Amino acid sequence: MILNNQIPLFDKQNIIHIVRQWGGVSAGGILDANCHIFTDPDIIGLIGYRLEANNAVVLGDPVCAPEHKPALALAFHLFCVKQNRGVVYIIASEAFALWAQQSLASVLIEFGTTYYLNPCENPINQGGAKFKPLRKKIHNCQHKGVTVKEYAGDDDAIENAISDIVFSWQKARKGPQIHLCQPTPFKDREGKRWFYAEQEGKIVGSLILNELKQEQSWLLNNVMIHENSPNGLSELLVVSALQTLETEGCTSVTIGPVPKKQLGKITGVNGFFMLITHVIYKASKYFYNLGGHEVFWEKFQPNQQSSYLVFPQKNLRYSSIKAIIKTLNSD
Repeated sequence: MILNNQIPLFDKQNIIHIVRQWGGVSAGGILDANCHIFTDPDIIGLIGYRLEANNAVVLGDPVCAPEHKPALALAFHLFCVKQNRGVVYIIASEAFALWAQQSLASVLIEFGTTYYLNPCENPINQGGAKFKPLRKKIHNCQHKGVTVKEYAGDDDAIENAISDIVFSWQKARKGPQIHLCQPTPFKDREGKRWFYAEQEGKIVGSLILNELKQEQSWLLNNVMIHENSPNGLSELLVVSALQTLETEGCTSVTIGPVPKKQLGKITGVNGFFMLITHVIYKASKYFYNLGGHEVFWEKFQPNQQSSYLVFPQKNLRYSSIKAIIKTLNSD
């Protein structure tokens, strides 16, 4: 992790603290070792980005108080202009994307969805038919002797077992993959919580939460299970975490970004570029098998908000698309 605007205001612990305070769905990517950090001496906050194909690919919105996002984004834009680099924002919120459209002459592409679950409306506690298949899967998994517990953070054997689950989950994934960062369950522990599923004394799955203080929420992205685990285990892990958060009065869990079935709004380009963009997205969804996340999370009937790609100064060209693909660690 590099503070490469030559203003080393923050050590690693301060960066973690700021990400936990103001970060969003891209928090894990910003804390990855390959991420660069931009800061401004007049603003408490940062921008996390990757350098690829002479473009700075920013992970999410500027990480700071909402009222300071425009100033921090403008400072970063000037920094990149001096470095003769293009800028792209991935996983930007709608509010920031609309500001960037007006203030930075940006092309916007609505590509994904951020989901929000309310633990107080836990699907397992809901009556009616819409959650019946989900409840059935969870109950069947429990009948096979699976239990879920929260890890207290003081047991090397449990940590090793969870780390093994992460390794085996990654190894079992088939085909080309897209991801912001590799899961690192016990790195940057501040603001993290761990849940694990156990069957016959063996840990068969895990789930990690990351605190989002500004939103009074928890980020839930890493649900990892053993390849031969019981059907319904992923759902049981999610519901168990929601039940725990419900007892604490938490009303928000954030998930995402999840690619949309098809692209939404595209602004700032002509009809030909729109057509090409739709074709590239459709091909990418097929090649990288991006539809599974949407199918899984929609079982929980979440609330939704759109996520955007933002290309300031209409920086939608081959180099910026290449930079996004490399940033997402496709392999």
